[in-house]
Amino acid sequence: MQFEDWEPIYEEILEDFGFTRARDEEAARLLQSLLEGREGDLSAEDLDSIIRGREVLVCGNAPSLSRDLEKILEELDKGDIAVIAADGATTTLLDAGVLPDVIVTDLDGFLPDIIAANERGSAVVVHAHGDNVNALNEHVPRLTRVIGTTQSGPIEGVNNFGGFSDGDRCVFLARNFGASKIRIIGFDYDDPNVTTIKKMKLKWARRLVAMVLEDVFTL
Repeated sequence: MQFEDWEPIYEEILEDFGFTRARDEEAARLLQSLLEGREGDLSAEDLDSIIRGREVLVCGNAPSLSRDLEKILEELDKGDIAVIAADGATTTLLDAGVLPDVIVTDLDGFLPDIIAANERGSAVVVHAHGDNVNALNEHVPRLTRVIGTTQSGPIEGVNNFGGFSDGDRCVFLARNFGASKIRIIGFDYDDPNVTTIKKMKLKWARRLVAMVLEDVFTL
C-alpha cells in the first residue's frame, strides 16, 4: 500500500469521526516501542509467504459468520485456503474448528481466544490507533508472531497496509500480499443492531472494500 494513495482517505476518515492524527501517531510510536527488539515477531516477508498466490478467505465478525462457515467447512478442510480473521471472528472460527492463519485486530475482540489462536500458530496483525493505547500496553506483551500496523504514516517496525476497521484491513492485507483470490464472509454492512459509530464504520468498510477489490489503490 502506498501511503500517498491512502493519506487522502485517511484524512477524510479523521474528519468524519472527529479523530486526531496526533493520537494515532502516538499509538503507533507506542506499538513500535513495545515490539522493538523482540524475538519471534513477523515481518512483511513472513506475511507474504502466508498469503501470496493463495486463495484467501476473509472472515468478518458479523452474526452471519457461523452460517457462512457451515457452507464451506468441507472446502476449508480440503483446500489450500488462507484464512484471515477480523478480530472477534477468531472466536467463531475456533468454535467451528478453524484456526486462522492471520488475525487482524485492534485488540477489542475476545482476547483469550485471540491469545489461544496465537499460541497455536496464528499470526497477529496488531493495529495501533488513538483509542487503544491501554489495550496495546496490556496485550501486546502477551502475544508472539506479531506485526504492527497503523492507519497514520508508517514508521520503522509499524506498517500501513491500508484500511480502517478490522474487516476492511483484512481485505487490504490480502490484496497487498498478492492473494490469488479473495473471498469475503461474515460481513454485514447494513446490520441494524449496532451503535451509531459502528454504523459509520460499516459504511466506511463497504466503501473501502469496494475500492480494494476494484484495484483503486497502488499496492
